[in-house]
Order: sequence, then C-alpha cells, then structure tokens
Amino acid sequence: MKCAKMKLVIKKITLSIAFLLVNAAVNADNVDDFLVTKMKENDIPGLQVSVIQHNKVVKAASYGIANIQDLVKVDKDTVFNIASITKAFTCVALMQLAEQGVINLNASISTYIADLPRSWQRITVNQVLTHSSGLPDIMNERFQLIDSGGEEQSWQAVKLKKMLFKPGTAFHYNQTNYLVAGQVIESVSSKSYADLIRKFQLKKIGMTRTEAAGFAHFEDVITHQARDYRKSEQETLTNVLTYFPSIIRAGAGMSSTANELAEWVIALQNGLFFKHKKSVTKLLQEAPLSSGVWAKENPNMHPYALGWYTVNRPFNKKIVTAGGGQSALVVYPDDGLSIVILTNLAGAKPENLMDELAEFYLKDFGLSPDIKLLKNKLEDKGYNNALDIVKTLNSEKQISFEASELHHLAELLAKHNQSKQSQAIFNLNNQLFSKATLNNGLLKKYVGVYELDDFSIRVSLNAGALFITATGDATLPIFPVTDSRFVLKQVDASITFVKDKSNTVNGLVLNLNNQDLSGIKIK
Repeated sequence: MKCAKMKLVIKKITLSIAFLLVNAAVNADNVDDFLVTKMKENDIPGLQVSVIQHNKVVKAASYGIANIQDLVKVDKDTVFNIASITKAFTCVALMQLAEQGVINLNASISTYIADLPRSWQRITVNQVLTHSSGLPDIMNERFQLIDSGGEEQSWQAVKLKKMLFKPGTAFHYNQTNYLVAGQVIESVSSKSYADLIRKFQLKKIGMTRTEAAGFAHFEDVITHQARDYRKSEQETLTNVLTYFPSIIRAGAGMSSTANELAEWVIALQNGLFFKHKKSVTKLLQEAPLSSGVWAKENPNMHPYALGWYTVNRPFNKKIVTAGGGQSALVVYPDDGLSIVILTNLAGAKPENLMDELAEFYLKDFGLSPDIKLLKNKLEDKGYNNALDIVKTLNSEKQISFEASELHHLAELLAKHNQSKQSQAIFNLNNQLFSKATLNNGLLKKYVGVYELDDFSIRVSLNAGALFITATGDATLPIFPVTDSRFVLKQVDASITFVKDKSNTVNGLVLNLNNQDLSGIKIK
C-alpha cells in the first residue's frame, strides 16, 4: 500500500515539474498549448515535435522531462527511441540496393538467403517488406524471442513453424519480416546493415545525433537519451525494460531526434536518397493483395507500403510510419505537410494526434466540398448571415449539412484564431439541430464535471450551446430536445440532467446503446 502511494506521489511531482518546464517556454503558441494539454491528458513525460511544410521546418519544439529519475529536461538534442520507424530506413536501404541492380524486390528471398524452408522459397522481398509474406513471428506476445535459448535457436525454431497464410494474400505485421530484410541487405552488400544506413542515409544528410545513437537502443549507453516509460495498470509510470535482440534490429533499434527525422523526411521526399524519382513512388506504394478477404475482415486496418502504412480517405490522405506506440512520422502527400512526434511513453500513440495537429497548419483540413462552399459563402457574405446562407444553399443546391461537419468547421476556425467566426458556426449548429430553445442561465446550471463508474464527462458552454468531453475522447456538441434532455448526433446517445428537490443540478444519465449510465456532478 505504501509502495503504491509513493508511486502516485512520484508521478504527480515529476509530471508537475515537467509541465512547469513546458509552461516556462517563451512565445508559446496554440500548437504548444495543444501539445501540452495532450501530454497532461496522457501522462507523457517528454516530447519533441517537428512540423515540415513545403520542405521547410516551420515548427520545432521540445517539452517536458527526458529522464524522470534525474529530472533532465527534453531539449532539441535529446535522443528518443524510434522503434519500428527503423523499418522505414531499412526500406530506403533496400530501394537503394535495387537501384544499384544488386537486388530485385520482386525476387524470392531464397535468391539471397540460403537454407530457408521450402514453404518460404517463393516469398518475395517486397512481400517481406509489406508484411504480406505469411511468415510466422519470431517474437511472442510478450515481445520476447520464441526460444529462450537465444537468437540462433529462435531463428531455427521459427523456420519450423507453419506459415500463417499464402504469401501475397493477407497482411500480418511481425518482426520476422524485417529480420529477413536485414539478412537480405547483408547478403547482397559488402557492408553490415548498420554501416549501410550510416553511409547512405545518416552521413548523407548529417544526422549526427542519430548516427551517434547507433542501432542498439536498449543495449548501448547513449548520451543525452530520453528514458522510456509506460503506464501500469495502476496508472503509475514504470520503466520500460524491453530488449531488442540484435537479430531484429533492421525492424527496430534506432534512436533519433525530431529535428533529424524532419531533415530525413525532407531528403526522402526530394529524392535525395535515390537516383530516380520513381523510387520514392515505389517506396510509398501500398502492397496489392491477391485476396480481398483480409480487407473485408479488417475494415479498420490500413494497406501497408514499404515501411509505411497508408490511410486512404477522400480528403487529406496520409502515410504513416510509427514505432513502439511512442514515436510517429506522418506525411500528408497532397498537402505538402509532414509531422514528427517523438515521446518517451510507450502507448502514447502520437500517430493519433497527427490529424488534430495538422489542422493548425491546413485551414481546410477534412472539409468536404459542400462545407468548403459554405465556408466560402460565409467569408464572402459574412458569418452573421450563417443561417440564411445555409437555407439558401439547401434550397438552391439541395445541400444539407451534418452536425459533425459544422462542429469540425467551428473547431478548425478556432484553431486558426478566427474566434468570432467559430462562435458563429457553433451557434449555427445549435440553431439547426436543437429541438428546444434554452437560455444561457439554464445552460450554465448544467456546466461541470460528472463522475461515472469508469470515466468522467465534462460539460461546457460555448456560443449558447452545450458540449461534452468524456475522458480521453473528443469534445462533442449536444442538442436540447427538452429543457433537460439533450442528444448527440455523432453517436446514438442522449444525456438527461438530473436535479434534486431544491432544483439544483446534481447528476446526469447517459443513455448509450440503450443502457443508462448515471453520473454524479462533482464540480
């Protein structure tokens, strides 16, 4: 019991110091405020960010604590574990070898590696890099080698395991694929895997911190390095003790800084690592699968390219490489935008923050053509006439707008310091979707934090409308049906506020999936 209390005290003290350091930064902007908020929400000790727009770094910043034990602050030179982002470097190396003609990505891996099982013989290099090989995993669910005897024993053991599926038909992300990729590199080149990366990528663009960090993050002592942490089931921070075996370091093992990864992605997009422009296109081209079963059974998964996965959508397509649930690099190829976020919290998943961060740099991010038309009309005729303009567009062009679309537009305007316009859209959304008109005096009574069994809901008031933010979720508008019952449009849910005998609001009932969840107002 004393141990648990001590851990909680340490967590509160160290995180408080981390954010004091963040808030001491001069010339803080909206992006800083956003990232600091996300760090607080997710208990992220330290973070680096670099934003690249049209081949120029437009934002580079560091936040928080790199080493909680010694209270070392994160700065621009702090080295972070990038884990599986290493795979993107491996794929660049193989594409370079393909340009030199020493390797054919469509050739069988058995062309370059001896003593492979018969079932592995027809697997291509490209299938290994896109995780469509069907190879069994050399690591278990605890991220340990499958044979306690070590690397060689595990290599022999994985070759005896059954294939997961016919090569080229499905997708399964695992470390055996990049173990094989590293073996192919060393088989066809006169250099070791690490030397090849250093000479033709790191040294080429001056990634000195990355070069010094090497390829054995959990084994070597690296100066000015962020320590890694994760949250326990008790929500306290613990040290990460994961060890990357040398056999899989072509898939995970590098460390870097956000600034140097920014320079790397600029060089990559400008074709600096290749002789031919088409090599970059091939690198980012998602793998075709001969069967549609995988896609049908995994609708939320994304097709994988060489070291990257692709998020295809109508607007703002993105290409992502991420590692360890703590580091991510995202490219928005149609928007001239790339973002690097490195953290020292396993499970932070910074890739999930990228779209929200991109909104600060792209004024029309995620807007459909109809919403863009509305926005243009509003900018031309004035936001004070928003309701009339919507009615005109509805009657003349048969355009109707979803509550979620208008909410997104309002949030986007706010991010670009257009507060009056943002308020007008929040108000418009409320006018269009509310069944009852409530005054601000009543709405203010509902504002506060409500504690439910497993999470809390914050209710806020803005532009004459109420909004809810559940723990860890996005802020969503709620629309009045009566003077106490409100509905959500994004999900099938409703909230009914509860009053006591003195007419004081003291709770709420959230109806979600036809189940009532009660919450008590705590502040």
